[in-house]
Amino acid sequence: MNNIKIELWDLVQFNNAQKEWSNLLERSRSDKLFMSWEWLHSWWDVFAHSNDYTLQIIAAYNSDNTLIGLAPLFLLPAKSKKIIKTRRLQFIGNCWRGPVTMRTELLDFIVDNNYSMKVNQALFRYINSLTNWDEFILSDLNQESDTYAVLMKERILKKSYYRNAEEYESYFLSIDTSFDDFCKSLGKNTRLKLLNRRKILEKMGVVKYIEMDNEDIESHFKLLNSLHTKRWGIPVFEGDRLKFNNTVATLMAKNASVQFSVIKLDNESISIQYNYVIDKHVYNIQAGFNENFHNKISLGYLHFGYAIESAYKTGMKYYDFLAGEGKNTQYKSRLTDSSHTITSMQIIRSKYAKSLYYTYDLYKKLMKTNI
Repeated sequence: MNNIKIELWDLVQFNNAQKEWSNLLERSRSDKLFMSWEWLHSWWDVFAHSNDYTLQIIAAYNSDNTLIGLAPLFLLPAKSKKIIKTRRLQFIGNCWRGPVTMRTELLDFIVDNNYSMKVNQALFRYINSLTNWDEFILSDLNQESDTYAVLMKERILKKSYYRNAEEYESYFLSIDTSFDDFCKSLGKNTRLKLLNRRKILEKMGVVKYIEMDNEDIESHFKLLNSLHTKRWGIPVFEGDRLKFNNTVATLMAKNASVQFSVIKLDNESISIQYNYVIDKHVYNIQAGFNENFHNKISLGYLHFGYAIESAYKTGMKYYDFLAGEGKNTQYKSRLTDSSHTITSMQIIRSKYAKSLYYTYDLYKKLMKTNI
């Protein structure tokens, strides 16, 4: 396919792209939540209020002017190792080693399945031709994506130093058996926390697991913040992060894609989960509960038990725990052994930054060898 046309979108095009973007996303293998227009446009609208952020969305079209690829990027000034000033190109959805925003996982280029490799190549070639960046950060890049495969195999970004800056596991549960089989696959202590402790809770009063309607999203976030504060001492979402989540949840509620669930004991909400449900895929974004509720009950685990059981009953295909660790343990690996590896690739072509990072990486390698 040689007739790929590339153009840069401006903000007006981004603002008006919801339908075209969503149609392309449906024809791609990209993540249906994190690569959605709703998520990424809300991120840009809320967090990119600095005048230093420059939109760099690269769009690919075929010969009949159908959108077949998107690289949703932006440019900002930065400092490498707090020393060398660079112009950093990166995905919309994260500000790598910058101000705290809302983390976006499983990022890649959105490409029509019929043209995946060719369009990824064309997008990278266009990025390589740009002269306005010194570093290209592909943060939280899905290593199973064609974007990652093309990046690492073909090295289209010439005269650059490639480094894997960070790597994480993003955990998910494939729902392809029965809930009973899932429970049997768990370790004894995990099964106790996830399921069997319900008996203790039920002796304390009337227990209800409720998936809430979305007519009052703000009140759900208030409950989430309240319970999170009891556990961590601070609300989970405030300021721009609260604005972002309210914006995305409100947009997703139009398609019934946002889901808040609560556990109630005698009509008092004691635990809440904030999830998205898209294409039979549940994404667990955040939870709030009283950590000191009962010395034999972990409300976090117990809530996962109810939520996962509901996912089995309603015909879901995946329950996604995403990346990140618990307060005391990596509980996600106890619930599933399936994960995506996500990486933050740093592609450096600034002469001085390349030299700095190469020396730094060589020093780390030598120190590790000598231990």
